[in-house]
Amino acid sequence: MKIARITGIIMMILICAAKSYGQQPDSSRRQSITYLSQHLKTDTATARLVNEIRERYKKALGQVMANGALSEQQKRNAIDGLIDDKNRKLEQLLSPLQRAKIIPATERRVAWRADSTARKNN
Repeated sequence: MKIARITGIIMMILICAAKSYGQQPDSSRRQSITYLSQHLKTDTATARLVNEIRERYKKALGQVMANGALSEQQKRNAIDGLIDDKNRKLEQLLSPLQRAKIIPATERRVAWRADSTARKNN
């Protein structure tokens, strides 16, 4: 009887712990959206869209990096394309000031990098 009771209590504790752990991504996503809306001084709907764009970018970036069939140059080109796509989508949603707050300077103009490289080679 005691063993069954102890086992039951342990099972309940494990279930509660697993349930609360499973809810953490939602709360971190909610915190991220709240942070974005405050940081960008925008509404929650726009912050949610910005968060989705950034999450899709991170996922695609991970897939490119994990693809062993690509050479380093192919990976670089794919990453540049992902950055351009992400920035284009953010450009449709955010003002230049808001974009400057969340897009790293190294990712703002991929075309600029290509232009500066071409100028150096000429």
